[in-house]
Amino acid sequence: MSKRAFRETVSLIAMSTERYGFVFNIQHFSIHDGPGIRTVIFLKGCPLGCLWCCNPESQNFRPDLGLRLSHCNGCGECIPACTKKALSLEDKTGTLKIDRSLCDGCGECIDACPRKALTIYGQKMTMEKAVEEISKDAPFYKRSGGGMTISGGEPLMQPGFALSILRSCKEKGIHTAIETSGYGDSRSISDILDDVDLFLFDLKVMDEEKHKALTGRSNRRILENARLISEAGCNIQPRMPLIPTINDDLNNILSTAEFLHSIGCSTIELMPYHQFAKSKYEALGKRYTLEEISPPKQEDIDHTCTLFKERGIECRASE
Repeated sequence: MSKRAFRETVSLIAMSTERYGFVFNIQHFSIHDGPGIRTVIFLKGCPLGCLWCCNPESQNFRPDLGLRLSHCNGCGECIPACTKKALSLEDKTGTLKIDRSLCDGCGECIDACPRKALTIYGQKMTMEKAVEEISKDAPFYKRSGGGMTISGGEPLMQPGFALSILRSCKEKGIHTAIETSGYGDSRSISDILDDVDLFLFDLKVMDEEKHKALTGRSNRRILENARLISEAGCNIQPRMPLIPTINDDLNNILSTAEFLHSIGCSTIELMPYHQFAKSKYEALGKRYTLEEISPPKQEDIDHTCTLFKERGIECRASE
């Protein structure tokens, strides 16, 4: 990360308060992020750099400019609109090029694009606006046993904003859940315990060195926070992305089962790896590093579930 990008990140984190935060998507009528029909609010920023990340637009705290190359015809009409001089055309191919060291995600170029090839991932939002969007689906929560889920990115990177949304929803009688990697300050975890009905908690790789290599961070803090949540008596649903050749080996499954037993958890949800995010990597000018890895086959998913069940851990796979 450049010094400029680091300063901007620190500034944006500081701007995230109980009243304001940075959101990159709000998904209505979700059925995969907790019980019933749910509204999922996705917060910007994540301290991890998982190779398999399915939301690459969530990783930066600042807004990101996305370019859908299939929509762009290289007309260049967006270039004069960029006051930062971050846009140009490739000399040989005539395709649009974004200098991301100059682009600050202001979005001034978007309206100038006649083919809607440019988009911004991320916007500043008030807590009141976020809760207003969530509350629109309240009738569906009651009928389905659903509610709202805060996801990301990593919600614990915007702790004040996340807490204010959770608390406001709890006061309205809305079921609350949070999807988290668990990588956050223990105080941030403690602050939200009373306002979260369900923790959807990711366990990726148990070996610390391998976790560092695959995500850029140690898993020590993650495991400590999982234990903290469980010992507090909260409802925690451990989940594991299942990625062939990455974390589907027997040692990782055995270590995961052993850890779950140690914190008093007897269930895990598998989230089979997919490649749906490849187009988003392209739009952000990022390399998709798991190109050679195919999604797991059904028999591999079933086999992993069986291994967990043989060790006393009830296992199911998400669709």
